Amino acid sequence: MLALFLASLWSLSYYASHILHQDMERTLGEQQFSTVSVIAANVNNALSDRLNALETAAAMMTPSLLDNAQATQNFLNSLPLLQNNFNAGVIAYQRNGDAIAEAPRSAGRVGTNYMDIDTIAAALQDGKSTVGSPVLGKKLMAPVFGMTVPIRDAQHRVVGALSGVTNLGTPNFLDQITQNRYSKTGGYMLVAPQHRLIVTATDKSRIMEVLSPAGTNALVDRFFQGYEGSGVTVNALGVEVLASARSIPLGNWYVAAALPTAEAFAPIHNLQQRMLLATAVLTILAGALTWWTLRRYLTPLSEAAGRLAVMSASPLPLEPLPITRQDEIGQVIGGFNGLLAALAQREDALKRNERKFLDILENIEAYIYLKDLNGRYLFANRTMRRKRGVGMEGIVGSTDEAFFDSKTVAQLHANDRQVLEHGITLKTDETVFNPATGTTAIYLSVKLPLRNDEGDIYALCGISTDITERKKIEEERRIAAIAFECQEGMLVLDDQLKILRVNQAFTQITGYAREEVEGSISIFARADLHPSMAWETAWQEVQRTGSWQGDLWHTRKNGEDYLCRTTMTAVRDENGEISHFVGNFTDATDLYLQEKKRLQHEAAHRNSLVREVHHRIKNNLQGITGLLRQFAAAHPETREPLDQAISQVHSVAVLHGLQGRKSTDTVRLCELTSAIAGNVQAMWQIPIHVDIPPRWVAGIVAENEAVPMALVINELIVNAVKHGGKAHGHVQVRLRKGERPEVILVAIENAGELRPATDPTPDHHIGLHLVNSLMPRHGVTLTREQSSTTVITQLQVEPPVITLETMETHDSEQYNATPSPLAGRR
Repeated sequence: MLALFLASLWSLSYYASHILHQDMERTLGEQQFSTVSVIAANVNNALSDRLNALETAAAMMTPSLLDNAQATQNFLNSLPLLQNNFNAGVIAYQRNGDAIAEAPRSAGRVGTNYMDIDTIAAALQDGKSTVGSPVLGKKLMAPVFGMTVPIRDAQHRVVGALSGVTNLGTPNFLDQITQNRYSKTGGYMLVAPQHRLIVTATDKSRIMEVLSPAGTNALVDRFFQGYEGSGVTVNALGVEVLASARSIPLGNWYVAAALPTAEAFAPIHNLQQRMLLATAVLTILAGALTWWTLRRYLTPLSEAAGRLAVMSASPLPLEPLPITRQDEIGQVIGGFNGLLAALAQREDALKRNERKFLDILENIEAYIYLKDLNGRYLFANRTMRRKRGVGMEGIVGSTDEAFFDSKTVAQLHANDRQVLEHGITLKTDETVFNPATGTTAIYLSVKLPLRNDEGDIYALCGISTDITERKKIEEERRIAAIAFECQEGMLVLDDQLKILRVNQAFTQITGYAREEVEGSISIFARADLHPSMAWETAWQEVQRTGSWQGDLWHTRKNGEDYLCRTTMTAVRDENGEISHFVGNFTDATDLYLQEKKRLQHEAAHRNSLVREVHHRIKNNLQGITGLLRQFAAAHPETREPLDQAISQVHSVAVLHGLQGRKSTDTVRLCELTSAIAGNVQAMWQIPIHVDIPPRWVAGIVAENEAVPMALVINELIVNAVKHGGKAHGHVQVRLRKGERPEVILVAIENAGELRPATDPTPDHHIGLHLVNSLMPRHGVTLTREQSSTTVITQLQVEPPVITLETMETHDSEQYNATPSPLAGRR
């Protein structure tokens, strides 16, 4: 803490000194820059005033005046104010650069060519007004600089030039820079950066001095590059100075001020010395105070350490240390006393835990023992001692030779050597023969090395568990596993139908690997060839009776369906609850296909017989209708009732004719309606239009309702022909879909008028009475209605009388029976 305090104190002193130095440098730099800014502005204004005076005088000079040297001389002599601005005089030049006049004349510069002066050349050639850099005068032999403006004619062409020359060696308007020093030892200077020349300076000896080349002084190079500001640098004399610069735009110069840092930062240096002195005094005080504090507070600790050294060397129990002061040290000693009490409690707890651990070792069923490096027993628990029939004193110090035969001893010693020599933990089965009982037992032994604090092995700890019964069970399971891998597919499921185990035959039949199905739900391979109720029924049967046998379709992994001949058995636990299901199955697909082929062959033979029977029935019925026609021809008064009977017989013949053309007994309602309409049309010679929409989905008439439906449709069509068709020449039959997709509407339309139900004439209702008696009790509804001059009789047919075909028929024409030439067709 003392070192940290002193480091912080000295760091703070250094930091404060450094920050103060930076603040002072910034403040002095700002003040210095403000001063040179004022001087630079004054010099720029003075140059501007003199350049404006020259331009005014040049504007008054004409080409004719320049052609007359004496007139030009007289003109210059008439401008004393202009001469006062330039202490080295004013000179007029012709276009070729020759001086033709000067004022005052005493300088003797008339007749000299000044085209080599850059400012004069710029005025005569480029027409620019410029301020020149200091040069050594040709006649005066002193440092001078000139300001030159062009003289123009009326067309603004340059015809000459006018210059004002300032002699830097004599008093001039720039003396405001050189007259005063900056502070005590500092000064100013006016610099032309393009020539790296000092125009004038507080130190007159530096006029026309060439400054150091580029790269010598970084701050000076920055000033040359146009930087305006302050900085610290070392001048050509090796003195560190604080310098500031501000440019003069009109002359492309800059004014610089320099002040040695020894003078600039003198107040800071005194302050820094006082801070160092104060820091040193504080360091001494802090050291002394720290020494006194440490001595005062550490004395009780030193005394406590001495007492602890004495107690550690004494065999007596540890005693609490005395507390002399109730301060931080007293709290530490009090905490240590509490630690001693906690250690005593933990020691007691450790002893109790050792007793508990020993009780566990003594009462555990496994055999636990310790052996030294020579194989002598160091410890054996009660289970092992009871097994050997000796006490602790009878087993400690003994070796395996005292309890086992030579073969067992060799096995035990080999395993012990692996642990003691290689330091590994060994887990192995050991077969032990007991000579006392003549029995052999198998033990699962775990042997591990015990090491001391240096990491050296000093003993072996063994834990042996009798696994003889478990080995017998494992052998039984192995035999069961062999039986499990039989030729039939087998699987074991839990009570939630999750697959726990499958055999190799299962994977070969289904195509699924074990890891793909074990853990999944058993319904993974169900084929969609059964309703879901079939599966639920099978599982309910297993749960109710304990077993189920049957054939179910499954799907292999490759998507192929196969018939699975399955036996499922429920396994119950000791409480009578189902815990598992065991299933075995075989692939019965080939047997199924063979049986299916046999049944198809039988069905084909049966269908041929059925078609022959229907054909013969139809022929017999046609013979009967022929006899009835002969009787009607012989007895005309019976023609109408006989025609109705013939029509009914024809409708039954049509039905058998349709059944005889099919490979099965199925009859479509649309075919039946068209055929009956054709027969009625041929018999009654009345056009009957049958309208069936395109892309019609036919309805299959139930076999037990085929004959009644044929008679009902025949009676309705004949009734329409009798009560309207004969009078108006046609009957319309339409087949349409109902509001529900499984409903078919058969509408029969004829011109006429519905008769009241109370009509006493029974002859007109004999057909309807027959229809009502033949109508199926469920699946057919008959309605009749009057629409203008048309009677509409409609049958609504639905399941169970009909069932829809699964295939959509694209051409409704195939359902129309072959009509007579009078029949209309749509």
